[in-house]
Amino acid sequence: MSLFRKYFVLFALSLGYAASYMLPYIKYVFYDQLLAGINCNNEQAGFLLTVYTMMNLALYIPGGWVADKFKAKYVIVASLLGTGLLNIAFAMNMNYSFALVVWVLLAFSTAFAFWSGVIKAIRLLGSAKEQGKLYGFFSSGVGAFSAVVSAVGLYVYGLFTMDAVAGLKGVIYVQGAACIISSIIVFFFFEEAEDAAEESEDDKFKTSDVLKVLANPMTWAISILIFCGHGIYTSMSYFNPYMTNVIGVTMAFSGVLAIVRTHLLRLCCGPLGGIFADKVKSPGLILIICFSLMTLLLVVFILLPAGANSVMVIGLQLLLAAITFTAYSILYSCIEEVGIPRKLTGTTVAVASMIGYLPDMIYNPLFGIWLDKYANTGYLYIFSFLAASGLVGLGCAYLIRRNSVTAHASTTTA
Repeated sequence: MSLFRKYFVLFALSLGYAASYMLPYIKYVFYDQLLAGINCNNEQAGFLLTVYTMMNLALYIPGGWVADKFKAKYVIVASLLGTGLLNIAFAMNMNYSFALVVWVLLAFSTAFAFWSGVIKAIRLLGSAKEQGKLYGFFSSGVGAFSAVVSAVGLYVYGLFTMDAVAGLKGVIYVQGAACIISSIIVFFFFEEAEDAAEESEDDKFKTSDVLKVLANPMTWAISILIFCGHGIYTSMSYFNPYMTNVIGVTMAFSGVLAIVRTHLLRLCCGPLGGIFADKVKSPGLILIICFSLMTLLLVVFILLPAGANSVMVIGLQLLLAAITFTAYSILYSCIEEVGIPRKLTGTTVAVASMIGYLPDMIYNPLFGIWLDKYANTGYLYIFSFLAASGLVGLGCAYLIRRNSVTAHASTTTA
């Protein structure tokens, strides 16, 4: 596969991934418009996301099996088409009862086999030497296309200044179109790398291989590593209220920082993790460095005195975000480093995702309780908790690196 074709498909996957998750999480951007559009209250809107998350957890493992059993290309195309059509159907029939159905079906099209299929497809796009770079540019692409699709959606929304619900429908049509465009590109241009496509009968996935994934200690090391990395990544949003409530910057300036942190730094730092990992031929080594620095910076935030210089705090926050995005982009590339067979990628990703994304359900309620109970002191609890997560992640990265070095030494000796 040509270099252009490879990265064209990679960025199509980034586009599809970015657009796929916009509808289930649309209330984060168009909260009031969604409530008006489907005529529901706050509790009902929250229940949509609860249903979606619970379905995701139930579908990760069987979805990983499907992703390993069938060609990644067809799994992704079917998922993207399904998500695109669900966006269009919802925009055409916007009410709460139908929304419940759509959010359940979105779990099948975005979490069932799609995520495992995407990770498998990225792995199959290139050789073992390219894994870090591929995952890094994919992560960067997701950040870029999230911003692009959101910008186009906001432009369309702005065309309906007199009708917020009509504007919301326009946004959803844009999201659906992005999914369908991505599916078409993947269908016509995706090819597995030559060394990835070669597969004997003994190499083909069997249902019994699920037990091999579950019995592999590295599956659990990767799962806990992703749990810690995703937990710190998703908790970066708490720096918004921290900057306003503790440091004293304006809400507008905190919003600008959030945009720089969420979009610009992800776009710039995503490829760095992959480039560094491929350079040293070990994502685990880069993750050891990143988790060490992340933990150290979180300890610094714990020790910051009241009235700390705002410029210094802003710099520390952006540095922490940059390192976090660098690490986040290569978490899944450890699957290649620990030597898990490519036929088991989907199932491994499913197990890792099921555990790795639990912070979405655990961290927010826990941190909310601390902030409600202890006010600004709650941030010290949050930073301490995240620093502990960083130490656990560091331990997992060390185990992955040690496993890789031991396996390489054994191969060299043999």
